[in-house]
Amino acid sequence: MYITAGHFKFREDACDRAVEIMNQIVSIGRQEQGIQQYTFYPNPDAKLAYFLFEVWDSKEAHDVHFESAEMQSIVPKFFELLDGTPEISYFDASLQSTL
Repeated sequence: MYITAGHFKFREDACDRAVEIMNQIVSIGRQEQGIQQYTFYPNPDAKLAYFLFEVWDSKEAHDVHFESAEMQSIVPKFFELLDGTPEISYFDASLQSTL
């Protein structure tokens, strides 16, 4: 299992466009092979901030998605809307147990 977790804050004048792009990114990601979960969540504690959570079968599946022509064309547009540097973490994990 491969997990991506990211925190993003957008400029106030760019938030509507950021939401449009996040919806496009999720739509693209959810069609990919090896995706288990792909969602942006608004942060209730920080205006204009969102949390990204992705779960993939493998790093390879994630990389195919991220390196696709569609993602490579949309990601720079997404990053132009940010207010500050995003915090993105990647976890190569194995599921030990569930509740």
